[in-house]
Amino acid sequence: MNWIVIRRYEELQTDEKYFRKLTGLKKDEFSALYRFFKDEWQAYFSNFTFNGSPRLRRQVFTRKNSIFGDSQDVLLFSLIYLKGGIPQEQLAVSFGIDQPKASKYLSLTQKILLQVVEKNPNVISKRKQKRISDAIMSRINNQFVS
Repeated sequence: MNWIVIRRYEELQTDEKYFRKLTGLKKDEFSALYRFFKDEWQAYFSNFTFNGSPRLRRQVFTRKNSIFGDSQDVLLFSLIYLKGGIPQEQLAVSFGIDQPKASKYLSLTQKILLQVVEKNPNVISKRKQKRISDAIMSRINNQFVS
């Protein structure tokens, strides 16, 4: 099996061609989507824990042992998976986690990303929004069929 090298956003942002290959988005499209994603991501974690339990105390900062120290990496992680062609196992290894944790993160990030796309219909082109929405819905539907 040939594995594609996946880097974190900070390292990847200077390579536009490779960035597009992995995510299907141009850097400026990613940035536009990220502005809204970041707000939704932070809103989720200020109210809920990773597992969806209501938060008893408000989280003010990102934990130092967080897998994704930067929410740009979270969005990148999800978009790479949604683009297809890279298995969860490889994505997990690339981000230093195990496959079950990758699956949990992908489930959460896809829900948040779907909210972002639905709430902000002009953030990226309709075609790319549809591709992202369709990829998420396809994976959600496959979870119920399996």
